Amino acid sequence: MIKVDVVSGFLGAGKTTLIKKILREYSSERLVLIENEFGEIGIDGDLIEREGFEVYEISNGCICCIMQKDFVNLIQRVIKEFKPERIIIEPTGISILSEVIEVLKQPEISKEVKINSLITVVDCMNYLEQCDMFGEFFEDQIINAKTLILSKSQFVNSIKLEKIICSLENLNPEAIIVNSNWNKLTFPLAINEINQNLKELFHTEYKPCRENEFDTFAIETRKKITKKELESVLGELKNPLYGEILRGKGFLKAEEGLLEFSYTNGQFEILESNFKASGKLCFIGRGFNEVELKKLFKAFEGGIFNWLKF
Repeated sequence: MIKVDVVSGFLGAGKTTLIKKILREYSSERLVLIENEFGEIGIDGDLIEREGFEVYEISNGCICCIMQKDFVNLIQRVIKEFKPERIIIEPTGISILSEVIEVLKQPEISKEVKINSLITVVDCMNYLEQCDMFGEFFEDQIINAKTLILSKSQFVNSIKLEKIICSLENLNPEAIIVNSNWNKLTFPLAINEINQNLKELFHTEYKPCRENEFDTFAIETRKKITKKELESVLGELKNPLYGEILRGKGFLKAEEGLLEFSYTNGQFEILESNFKASGKLCFIGRGFNEVELKKLFKAFEGGIFNWLKF
């Protein structure tokens, strides 16, 4: 049976960072990553593929609902063509984990694979606020996980961290909660392996996907920018004038290589890379003011963008 590891987590929690580590830990195995991007432009897949891993992407929808048929077909194709020992699945940050599990329990899939681990990455900086904002949808990713791995815990004080852990234990008292330096995490020691018959795993009630409550927009551009310019624009995105931007990620051409960025609720990180490619950006949120966003980015770039609306 092919092992399947599912790594879920809300927007910007750190799923891709953790997955890169898992991929390196299991690099001796034949493995495939199935990456689910919410928008039409894939970002994470490009960044992971260049490290030499096999990546299959499903874009422009959630695999737990409207893209479910594509998800099933892709898994079957991966099994037939690549014959992997392990499949790692990264659902989009707004997916319903219980619904992803239900897909994996379908007869045509379960006869080939077994769920090895169900991991949810919890963003300590934003967890308490996200619980209040997104309710059952957000909690589904926690309740149905077997391992909860805390991210960004070094940025919160001990009182807030204790409150987060208490909340997680109340929601899912059976889960292993991992609060360790990610650089020291080893696998499978950090994962509560399931090793059960897939059909015996869960009884879940249907929960509607929250996809329709979110807007996305994406940009492709060949323009070059500086790190200072990118910092300036990302710093503006928290302004309510542009809408509620929950998550952004992408890469833009610099004088040499690329500038990769990750944006979550007003916080952002920019990394420099020697990789060469055209620029891609994708943002997820609600109530975007497209007119003002276009003005912001056009003023920043000093040129015309290829603006994708969906």
